[in-house]
Amino acid sequence: MPDSDLTLVFGLRYDYFDSDDRPTYNAAFTNANGGIRNDANLDGVDLLMPRIGLTWEPSSDLSVRAGLGLYSGGNPNVWISNAWSNDGISNVQLQFRNFDGSGSVLDGSIALQGTGAPGRAIPQTLYDQVAATGVDSGSTRGLVLVDPDYQQPGEWKAALGATYRLPFQEIQMDIDYLFTRGKDNAYYVDLSQEIVGQTITGAPIYDFVNGSDNLMLTNTSEKPQSHTFSVAFQKDYDFGLDLTLGYAYTDGEDVSPMTSSVAVSNYENLATLDINDPGVGTSNYVVPHRFTFRASYARELIPGLTSRFTLYGYAAEGQAQSYVMGSQDLEGDGFYGRHLLYVPTGESDPNVVFADGFDTAAFFAFVDQQGLGSGYVARNGSNADWSYRLDFRFDQELPTFNDQFRGKFFLKVFNLGNLLNDDWGEANDAQFFSVQMVNSSVNEAGQYVFERFNNGRTVNDLYEQRSLWEVRMGLEFSF
Repeated sequence: MPDSDLTLVFGLRYDYFDSDDRPTYNAAFTNANGGIRNDANLDGVDLLMPRIGLTWEPSSDLSVRAGLGLYSGGNPNVWISNAWSNDGISNVQLQFRNFDGSGSVLDGSIALQGTGAPGRAIPQTLYDQVAATGVDSGSTRGLVLVDPDYQQPGEWKAALGATYRLPFQEIQMDIDYLFTRGKDNAYYVDLSQEIVGQTITGAPIYDFVNGSDNLMLTNTSEKPQSHTFSVAFQKDYDFGLDLTLGYAYTDGEDVSPMTSSVAVSNYENLATLDINDPGVGTSNYVVPHRFTFRASYARELIPGLTSRFTLYGYAAEGQAQSYVMGSQDLEGDGFYGRHLLYVPTGESDPNVVFADGFDTAAFFAFVDQQGLGSGYVARNGSNADWSYRLDFRFDQELPTFNDQFRGKFFLKVFNLGNLLNDDWGEANDAQFFSVQMVNSSVNEAGQYVFERFNNGRTVNDLYEQRSLWEVRMGLEFSF
């Protein structure tokens, strides 16, 4: 077509990491872990990222855009720094508890290093252990390390979109689709835990077999995918009114949400059946549906000075979160409930034993209310409640003395809905941690023992402060 315009853009980005510094080498850990070194860094890690972009304008009313490429970045460097902070030598963590009572700090039978009130002076045994820690006698517990074969994570992205001026009412439509596929995504494994058995359902049972809590930052071979679709309509009227209406849909996966800067939190804050091989699941960060609205009206209520009234609102489904049960007898730590909830087929399910006092009626009422099927619930298979919000802003231009000095008065009403009605404008989101509905353990037969139902818990978290209305007013000047 003679009037069409096609533009192609090619790009190539190359990232290379250079690092001379390494974590302190812990020979004791390496000897205990089959030669795995704890002093790996990112020296020599690289990633080549090709990209291509296309823009095609077949007519004055239609513009099409597309792109394909590999992207990286955004992973916090603090994940890498954990290996320096927790090498088992420079940071030695010990505990002194559960002694048999034959000695006491209070009666002086337990030797202390230094002086001070009980609880302040250091038990001599701990002092001696720290003093004796060296390169060849480092701790083999509580280490964090980088996989010697660690690769820089990346994401393949393919995008397709268009801007089209509809043939009626001069409405502009923007429509976009983005597909993402993970490459070498980062997550943590615990080198000190191995599978030592399985439940009657076939779920793995882990336990400490070599030290404890030795977490390694590594890459997954899984390739999580996400799909994002959005559409927006915009209309400008000659009399000063501008309208915008949008919708976005997201369906995204990950292997680990990596919600923290600390290794142990990243490792434990993950709902799963297999703690060292969690697989792909719905991402914690997904907002499935989001509607947005904006209306702005401007006119000169005072001659020569613009007055503008703006309404902005959105409605969004809450992020995803998981219902879980206890981790006791399923892994070495077992302190935090993060194993996906098993929903029995009924009170006679052979995979579950209900302990005396377990409220089966309330539990199955919860199952019905949430629409949970039997078997293991899906990771992040539930969503927080919808949030609704409407904000208002008024701007009034002020007289100016010259072109270099401008001013305006503004009035902002945040969460107008809550100002009008106490039940409107609630801001909801998913709980940060997985929601443990059942305290459970595993018996010798591999059955889950349901000990207590935590009735009343929910994945939804109401943000009270964000749900309140607020009014601000002031003067704004620009020079």
